[in-house]
Amino acid sequence: MQAKAKILVVDDHASNVKALSKRLSSVGHEVLEALSGKDAIKLVENEHPDLVLLDVMMPGMDGYETCKRIKEATVESFTPIIMLTAKSETEDIVKGLKAGADEYVTKPFEPVELMARINSMLRIHDMYDENAYLRKELSRQRKSDQIIGESPATRKCIDLMRKIANEHVTVLLLGETGTGKETFARAIHTSGVRMKEKFIAINCGAISENLLESELFGHTKGAFTGAFENKIGLFEAAQNGTLFLDEIGETSASMQVRLLRVLQEKEFCRVGETTVRKTNARVIAASNRDLEKLVEQGDFRKDLFFRLNVFPIQLPALRERKEDIPLLAEHFLKNFAEEAGRTYPGFTDDAITALKSYSWPGNIRELRNEVERALILTSNGHSIGMSALTDKVGVNLATTDAASRTGALNDIIEAVERQAIKAAFEDLDGNKTHMAKRLGISRWTLLKKMEQYGIG
Repeated sequence: MQAKAKILVVDDHASNVKALSKRLSSVGHEVLEALSGKDAIKLVENEHPDLVLLDVMMPGMDGYETCKRIKEATVESFTPIIMLTAKSETEDIVKGLKAGADEYVTKPFEPVELMARINSMLRIHDMYDENAYLRKELSRQRKSDQIIGESPATRKCIDLMRKIANEHVTVLLLGETGTGKETFARAIHTSGVRMKEKFIAINCGAISENLLESELFGHTKGAFTGAFENKIGLFEAAQNGTLFLDEIGETSASMQVRLLRVLQEKEFCRVGETTVRKTNARVIAASNRDLEKLVEQGDFRKDLFFRLNVFPIQLPALRERKEDIPLLAEHFLKNFAEEAGRTYPGFTDDAITALKSYSWPGNIRELRNEVERALILTSNGHSIGMSALTDKVGVNLATTDAASRTGALNDIIEAVERQAIKAAFEDLDGNKTHMAKRLGISRWTLLKKMEQYGIG
């Protein structure tokens, strides 16, 4: 059965537009209407229809010119155009095809024939979209979504991923911010039987509750202020594929109820309607918060936690897999160099030592940003050295090499302490509790040291 689509009907005769709109709406399509080529182009640019039915004989901008302009406006996508005309001469048909038309139907047309051609064009449109999506996903996987690492902690996670890649079971990814939870979720998706279907990710903590509900479940036209058209939600869009719910611990109590229902029953309703819809999208959830603690505090539903926690995977922090740091840094550097059209520069030994010595509170995301910045600061053809790294990363090498410094021991210790405390202050926005924890000293000692070195 053909999926429902958004179709633009263009004709200078309002009666023709209404007749076609009525027929298309009766089979579930959403219809846009335009009485001129100029209006049609505006609708294409703003509404992005899936298909255009275009009359040839129109005053002002005729169908041929309108067709050409629409194709220019949709050069990065595929919007099929079916031209409708009373002319059947070969010369006119060729003229329409040269303008970019994908199909041609002469008037008066048989409704059955027109609907068959529409369905055929929509199938081609869907195949184009699917191919574009797969190309994009394959490119993403090759460049930045690979799981890089050979450490025992990384291998353990990869082994778990392989065991559940082909299962429908819900997965819960836990770990600090920046540990690569979305990358890992994509790897699960692309390693299993759903790899040819869509992977859709949403950060539940980044948008408001009302908008999140609409994004996940969709809404009907008029369901709330600003709902100008029907919209499918991500549980529908990810049908047969994977839906990644990042920062699930940030959802409200009411949203947790709705999520529990869709996970238990595999069904939901769009906002503003009572029709029950089914979904078989696989859910992978993630959180950087302790969900069990949130349950104890009454901030997260226990039943939802148990529903999500079927197959938990704890992703290690980067400081727990230091042997992976050179591999990750080199991977990011190769990608950035390729994108910038530069030769791969590599790192100096000191730079690698500094990267391995740093604690990376921002984990993989912070390392990625560090490498990108370092490449920008390094001349083409030169290896990335210490001068290209930020001070907070360099201080770790200073700590490692403190024994080789010359001068009084107390002076060396104070210099290293000052740098370490300053870096922690900048990284953690002056949060003294977190600073003391990172530095391995008491809060009281930290305050004394900050006062001594004039930090804060």
